[in-house]
Amino acid sequence: MITIGDGIHNFTDGLAMGAAFSVSWRSGLATSLAVLCHELPHELGDFAVLLHCGLSVKIALLLNVGSALTSFVGLYISLSISTQTLAEDWISAVTAGLFLYIALADMLPSMLHVESKWPWLILLLQNLGLMTGWGILLLLSLYEDQIGI
Repeated sequence: MITIGDGIHNFTDGLAMGAAFSVSWRSGLATSLAVLCHELPHELGDFAVLLHCGLSVKIALLLNVGSALTSFVGLYISLSISTQTLAEDWISAVTAGLFLYIALADMLPSMLHVESKWPWLILLLQNLGLMTGWGILLLLSLYEDQIGI
């Protein structure tokens, strides 16, 4: 289930990157950077869960790479159908909705059920992490026109 869910999630990441690249290369680069910042810890966490479930390193790595490759499928589909503005808008709307659903249905409940001796410290760290991520996304969206290679 972890690999299937991760594959669907990576597919939507690819859709988002493809739609962003069809707008402009700067928007695509900013979206790709945001996805990279999100996916590195996410894939490491999935790898750790797969190892904890008893899989070998080789099999866990193979499953992780296989689910990551679905982002290329989403990218190519999005690039091929987002030549029209209407399709681009729909892809962006569906991708944003899926990201919000994943955050609210998966991440938020797991954040609420953490048991610790210091619940206020956990709450502070969780909110600090969320605010840092939102801040990075805000900076990327505000300054994506100034991104240069």
